[in-house]
Amino acid sequence: MPFLNNPFAIIATLSLTIQIVVLFLLIYGYWLNKELKFPRHGIIMEIAVILHLTMIFAIMIPGFIFGIIPTFISSHILGLTSVVTLIHVVSGATAVSLGVWFVLAWRIHGLRGCFNRKKLMISAMVVWLISIFLGTLLFSILYWSVLMG
Repeated sequence: MPFLNNPFAIIATLSLTIQIVVLFLLIYGYWLNKELKFPRHGIIMEIAVILHLTMIFAIMIPGFIFGIIPTFISSHILGLTSVVTLIHVVSGATAVSLGVWFVLAWRIHGLRGCFNRKKLMISAMVVWLISIFLGTLLFSILYWSVLMG
């Protein structure tokens, strides 16, 4: 099976799977917020941000530096893979930066660090959804043929 013989496809699949777990954590955290369970909401969001950061530093940044830049961006800057990647990087960096900011505000200032930021938090979630969509699209572009064998 070609998929099992391609370590990059396995690692990318692991990363995408964990991002889907993060998505479910974000949805669960949103639900906790709606139920006014703010401390649990904060803990779930913190776990989601830490898990997301782990994947960014362990898999995404090395893949971008050693795979995407030399193979696609340096030679085909206007190609589909390059454009999707660059928009994914910007939206993902924006979303995770906001997530880190929210978690730090919550950790430093408690609940008052998060109140009155609902619109910004919703915006961060929308940007993160755009990022995961683009990441899934990028995964499909790079590994669909490997997965289909």
